[in-house]
Amino acid sequence: MGLVSIATVLLLFFLNKVIDDTFGAGASSSVAGWKTGAGGKHLSLVVRWLEDAYRGALTFGERLGIAPRVAVPVLLFLALLAKNLFSYFSEFELNSIGLSIVRDLRRDAYDSLLRQSSRFYAHASTGDLLSRLLSDVEEVQSAFGTRLADFFQGIVTIALVLVYVFSLNARLTLVVLVLGPLLFYPILEITRRLGRTSTLSRERVGEIGSLLGETLRGHRVIQTYGMETFEADRFENANDRYLRAARRAMRTVAFGSPLMEVLGGLALAAIFIYAASQIQAGRMTVGGIVSFLAALMMMYKPIKDITRTNLAIQLGLASARRIFEVVDRKSEIVEKPGAAALAPFGTSIRYEDVRFGYGGEPVLLGVSMEIRRGETVALVGPSGAGKTSMVNLLPRLYDPTGGRVLIDGVDLRDATLGSLRRQIGLVTQDTILFDSSVRDNIAYGEVSPSEEKLRAAARAAYAEEFVERLAEGYDTRVGEGGGRLSGGQKQRLAIARAIYKDAPILILDEATSQLDTESEALVARALTNLMRGRTTLVIAHRLSTVRRADRILVLDAGQIVESGTHEELLTRPGLYRRLHEMQFFSETESLPVTPA
Repeated sequence: MGLVSIATVLLLFFLNKVIDDTFGAGASSSVAGWKTGAGGKHLSLVVRWLEDAYRGALTFGERLGIAPRVAVPVLLFLALLAKNLFSYFSEFELNSIGLSIVRDLRRDAYDSLLRQSSRFYAHASTGDLLSRLLSDVEEVQSAFGTRLADFFQGIVTIALVLVYVFSLNARLTLVVLVLGPLLFYPILEITRRLGRTSTLSRERVGEIGSLLGETLRGHRVIQTYGMETFEADRFENANDRYLRAARRAMRTVAFGSPLMEVLGGLALAAIFIYAASQIQAGRMTVGGIVSFLAALMMMYKPIKDITRTNLAIQLGLASARRIFEVVDRKSEIVEKPGAAALAPFGTSIRYEDVRFGYGGEPVLLGVSMEIRRGETVALVGPSGAGKTSMVNLLPRLYDPTGGRVLIDGVDLRDATLGSLRRQIGLVTQDTILFDSSVRDNIAYGEVSPSEEKLRAAARAAYAEEFVERLAEGYDTRVGEGGGRLSGGQKQRLAIARAIYKDAPILILDEATSQLDTESEALVARALTNLMRGRTTLVIAHRLSTVRRADRILVLDAGQIVESGTHEELLTRPGLYRRLHEMQFFSETESLPVTPA
């Protein structure tokens, strides 16, 4: 960038010489004495150095038989060529730096998201997070890529051109500098206003992203309830709010450039009046004033670029603030300094007086229990009793607010997260599959999975028979969320994934609750294979699925109120028996229909 600016100064200097020397002596004869006579003392060191170099170049050209009328335009062209050549390299390099910065920023934001707790995702908007990592990052890339290159180049160019114009005519330059602040005050005011409107504009984009995410997830409900018009109105309102915010920002941006040109024209008129008197007095040449005005014009573009860059940076900073809210957010679930790797699971899982709540609302109230290795324990109870909260504490998706959870006597908070979570497999009612191949979903995270182990896992999950019928077998893409598969097929792939991981501890969260009878039978057989030899924690609303559990814990209002086998609990007049009777009645009896 420094070389670009130096070449720019040379370009201005040779422009002066082309007019004064190439177009004929008459252009500068009136002020010849200023250059060579007593007036030479007015030459600054910079111009004197340029003059000496210029004369040396002409002398060298004459030795080669090149006349000055040819040599000077050639020098002008070489300066122009150098300026643009260096401009290419400087812009490319600085843009590459800007792209790398944005790449790192997007990576850091994504890494931060991966490490956030379940509490964060319970309160965050998916659409807003997508907007931050996609739309906002693009704004940052625009501001700190090309715009930043223009900004730095403009600063260096303005500095060197100012040195040159001072050398040409210090008095005229001072006049320009006196007029300069008239240009910059409006810029500062525009910047202040744009900072506010830019932040509001980015927030409105996040709001649109949130609504869009809800629509994509809930399209079946929207269409079934006939709410297309209602949702369209919601989106239109959000879109209009964005339009109003964006128009305010664009009005500020659009006002900046015309204002600069009007104020610049006023300053230029003043310079013309002053320059005319200088030429008539013999203190400047025509080439000198042309070079001076060309320098101002060359400063105008960098100043304009700086102004536009400043406006773009305000937009970028508003986006950057939203991104850094994600990057800088500390996860609630962190490893202690010096946390040790958890040894392979050996004896038991123990909850000791565990308390937990969401936002001050208590969910678990002093729960204590022990699960022995190889045991299958089922958690049942009404909605909101705390079943899911209990199992979420085991892989440290949340931390208890009181008490502790231990594996083999080790507090989970004293173990590394990686060593803990490697020992836990998970199958949920909302099956999560990734938009990649069947192979990638079963051997999740492995680059070169064992083919034998992969097929054995699929076979044990009763998935092999349908996988081999797919167009590309194990290499078939399953679609977003497994959308190309049925509910039972998705669930069997999730079970195959858990079998492949071969973790000693297993969490089943309503793994068969959303399946038809035939699919449920296949999945139940697959789950039997999965649970064999593993310590299993099962959440179930349908009590028929937990009859074979070694022990059933009944939760109500955040406490364990009953414990025993299915047969034992049915002999007691407690909550489990009441829930069982309610479900048995609903499955075998039809409620009477009240006449309209």
